[in-house]
Amino acid sequence: MFRSILVHLNGTDCDRAVLTSALQIASPFRGHLRCLRVTPDPAALVAQAATIDMGTAMVLADTLSAIEQQSRERTNNARATFDQFCSSHELTQADSPRATADLSASWRESPYADEFECLIAESRFHDGVVLAGGPERPGRLPEGALGSLVIAGGRPVLLAPEHPDLKPIKTIAVAWKNGPESARAITAAMPLLEKADRIDVFTANENDSDAKTCVDSGERVVQQLRWHNLNAQAHFIIPAGRTAADAVLETAHDVAADLLVMGAYGHSRLSQFIFGGFTHRILRGAGIPVLLFH
Repeated sequence: MFRSILVHLNGTDCDRAVLTSALQIASPFRGHLRCLRVTPDPAALVAQAATIDMGTAMVLADTLSAIEQQSRERTNNARATFDQFCSSHELTQADSPRATADLSASWRESPYADEFECLIAESRFHDGVVLAGGPERPGRLPEGALGSLVIAGGRPVLLAPEHPDLKPIKTIAVAWKNGPESARAITAAMPLLEKADRIDVFTANENDSDAKTCVDSGERVVQQLRWHNLNAQAHFIIPAGRTAADAVLETAHDVAADLLVMGAYGHSRLSQFIFGGFTHRILRGAGIPVLLFH
């Protein structure tokens, strides 16, 4: 179940979207939103200043002061958005998930030298993580950071669209590719799949010679889901001049999917995680929440 959700807040316009998508997946389980605001660690900033010469250090001191001021403003904005959201949606503010049927939320500030490392460390103690997805904008983490979190966190990551709709998740689309990433993504999403009224499994292939294998694979996944008494259907998508990712997204919108589930594909290059083309396209904006698992 998605009972404990880590929600990344940073005091930007992304916060309301992230909270909305987090509430979507927590509501069926009467879950808890653990809202985290990571602030710059003053000790780390001072240590950085100590490594440079005095002339530059004086300039840096002003820069650090500006960073701290911006951080305080963002923290205040994030806290105001959190309080307003809790009030609007009648979320009980509590430190941890409650034994009652109440939805709840908590606020936490954490000074940390590296925001991404903090999110990775915290993600392992929750059922899922919700971050801003969609197009690049202030508050949306860079793709390299998203990749690190998906790979190193070990938990499903939900990317909130820029303009989410707070409604029950009834129709779920699954972007299926016959590989371990997709299989793990389905396992991670099973609590949500079991709550859905309809599941549409999409397979797409731009190579006609592999079409039959692709269709058969999708049908077998549907069969496995039906063994769980789930209402699942298979769809083989012909890209017809589109990329496979665009074809899947357009079809997901056609069936009015409330959520897209998919594996995160990519590889490590030195210290950076490089996403595959399909995943990269999804990260640039899907229009609906996307649950990623590697």
